[in-house]
Amino acid sequence: MQIRAAIVRAIRASRRLIGKPVLVALALTVLMTAPLPAQTPAANKTAAVDLNNRGLVLYQAGKIDEAIRLYRQALALYPDFPEALTNLGLALDAKGNTEEALADFHQALIINPRDAVTASNVGLALYHAKKYDESIAAYRQALAIRSDLPQAYNSMGAALFAAGRADEAIDAYRKALSLTPKYVDAINNLAAALDSKQQWDESIRLYQQAISLLPKALDIRTNYTNALIHAGRNDEAIAAYREIVARFPENAHAWFELGHLLYNAGQLDESVASLQRSLSLDAKQPEACFNLARALQDQQKFPEAIAEYEQGLALNPADSHALYNLGNTYLHVNQPKKAVEMFRKAIAAQPNLFEAQLALGVALMQSGDLNAAETAFRNYIAQKPDDPEAFFNLANLLFNKGQYKAAADSYREAVRLRPEFARAHYNLASTLQHLREYDAAKKEFDEAIRLDPSLKRPQ
Repeated sequence: MQIRAAIVRAIRASRRLIGKPVLVALALTVLMTAPLPAQTPAANKTAAVDLNNRGLVLYQAGKIDEAIRLYRQALALYPDFPEALTNLGLALDAKGNTEEALADFHQALIINPRDAVTASNVGLALYHAKKYDESIAAYRQALAIRSDLPQAYNSMGAALFAAGRADEAIDAYRKALSLTPKYVDAINNLAAALDSKQQWDESIRLYQQAISLLPKALDIRTNYTNALIHAGRNDEAIAAYREIVARFPENAHAWFELGHLLYNAGQLDESVASLQRSLSLDAKQPEACFNLARALQDQQKFPEAIAEYEQGLALNPADSHALYNLGNTYLHVNQPKKAVEMFRKAIAAQPNLFEAQLALGVALMQSGDLNAAETAFRNYIAQKPDDPEAFFNLANLLFNKGQYKAAADSYREAVRLRPEFARAHYNLASTLQHLREYDAAKKEFDEAIRLDPSLKRPQ
């Protein structure tokens, strides 16, 4: 009798692409309203005002480079024009030129030290540079000048939250909302901070409020569904994502997330359909390919699953979990040599993916390379000495090599680690028969059948 009851465990590798909640830290834009000093020539004053205001229109339209050019022209006519300096700083910050932006903001504050708007924008530039403590200090300076700026409280809250000071961030957001109760960005940010504190009921209520005020805000709806997931309200999260894809049917990521949630809910047909829709909108999503492949694998549609794994691996060849799951799928279609190739690639990509080391032994065993399989099993056991399945698989291999005493020892270790392991008791009984230990074999057969009545005593 040859024993072939090797076990390979699947990794549930359907992963979500969720980042942190989307927070909003806002710039305070300066409109040119202040009169220019009398010593500036009248023509220069008029031209500078016009250039600044035209630059502001371009900035608000997203034409940042053109806005920068006009602000610089305004400052060439009037170097001490604080509003143009602030607006130039905002545009430079939007381009990622933090140091230049800060220099312009500080020059504007030299001219007008009581300008709370510019002081707040110093905080924004420092926030973008991830200098959170300095950003918080700048916002506090702005609010010391003028305490009725809800945008400054909101943006300071974002900096506090990024610095890991969630309780202080919550206080800042609440102050912003005390000034402007329907301030959607502050509502969203407060909800995200409460979500991080596991205060999910209030977080979800606030997201619902924000959505009612701004129904078309995809980022807020996404934050809301994530809070529902964190709270364990998965059915509501699925319903929320159904509404998202109804409103934004061309959003590939939303279809991906819906597919993931449906997969976890066991709704495989709908999961497959959602993931296929996501990939039809954006084919270059390796995670969507891997999630779709996993769902197809669960549906026993192995050739289709293999095709999806291969498509995803063409985009991300080093994904160890996908390589492992593809190897598992090849085992299901009785292609152990291809499985061996995938498991080896998975181990090369992630040496501590111990499941792949165990699965490699199974694949090598099924492909007939028993010596290499034994090495793989023993390497795995050296890392995971408490895994009964590893000893069970090693015992199967040793039995097939005719090493019955060593096989019996390995089966005994498997049942020591898992006393209810019916198949290990059964195979141990068969091995003991080969060793002519009939009384011990009978005892093991009896235990195996007690644990699993579907097992039958051999004739």
